[in-house]
Amino acid sequence: MFLGLKFLWAHHLFQVGNDVILFAILRYELAVAWGTVISTNPNTMVGGQPLGNEYCEVVVNVVMRRDAMLPRTYGEMQTMASALKMSIAWPYNKVINYTRHNFHFVLICDA
Repeated sequence: MFLGLKFLWAHHLFQVGNDVILFAILRYELAVAWGTVISTNPNTMVGGQPLGNEYCEVVVNVVMRRDAMLPRTYGEMQTMASALKMSIAWPYNKVINYTRHNFHFVLICDA
């Protein structure tokens, strides 16, 4: 029951059209890209696989860490460098909404 509420909350937090910061899968403090949420529907297919309850669909607008691994690979697209301007699935627990305040924080922490 608790997990269901957690994911329901995540879906409302990240709305379609929101600009977001994506964080590395293995290093929670490392920002790897900026993107825009384009779907939070668990049934949306990305790379032939449904998003499910733990992922949102994001278009990658800016890559900050080219060598960052994608949580789901799509053929030859395995790192963030190849995901620029592409639609990918990214876990909710590795995404935060972009604001001017946390943009400054990310720049300081990533230096």
